[in-house]
Amino acid sequence: MTVRFVNNVLLAAALCAFAAPITVFADEIPAVVRAATAKPAPAAISVSATLTGATDYIFRGISQTNQNPAVFAQVDLASHGFYLGGRTENVKFAGIRQEYDGWGGYVLPIGPLKLDVGFLRYGYTNAVHDTDTLEGKAALSGNLGKLNAHVAGYFTGNYFGSHHGGEYYEVGATYPLLPKLSVVGAFGHQNVDHDFHYDTWNLGLGYALRKGMLLSARYVDSNDTAAGTLGRARAVGSFAITF
Repeated sequence: MTVRFVNNVLLAAALCAFAAPITVFADEIPAVVRAATAKPAPAAISVSATLTGATDYIFRGISQTNQNPAVFAQVDLASHGFYLGGRTENVKFAGIRQEYDGWGGYVLPIGPLKLDVGFLRYGYTNAVHDTDTLEGKAALSGNLGKLNAHVAGYFTGNYFGSHHGGEYYEVGATYPLLPKLSVVGAFGHQNVDHDFHYDTWNLGLGYALRKGMLLSARYVDSNDTAAGTLGRARAVGSFAITF
């Protein structure tokens, strides 16, 4: 969720005080899509669990942990193109210390492309105001040689308790430099109707230490000046293990 917006809401409503991620960004639920689109496994349903430690929790360019480390626990289920998942992680803003997320959808092959249609829900413990948010998602991905690219859109009618609609659009790509080393980057635009908008971008490397183990580092930045230091340029690293 967006710390920038929640702080504004609480300030106005109570005269007091993302999402993502990999460094963990909001667009990063790649394990879900990979599981849903992989070759059929002997089991009718595939199940995986992922533990991630990161130097920061980034949601659409904004730190959700006040630039402190974060730990994520995630579970994914997939079967015949359908997928469901859930995750919880620590945050630090507006008195909130824990976030829990859920998602689901369906991946449809369309020739050389894949259409991913689904939803994401963000929830928060001990929030002073109801900031839980449900988003719809539509994404299209495909390969051009070794390059894998995607475009995605996320939409909500109530952006984190604002009662304003919100849209986030993103384009991104991954390119393998070596068998275990890839460069990955993305550019996104967040808009909240009648309120604010900003751009965010990131670029980094991912290294597969071995099967199920990923080490990554990214440069991330945004032009959301209202977020202060939480939206400024920084380097973020993470280590993930998938079982």
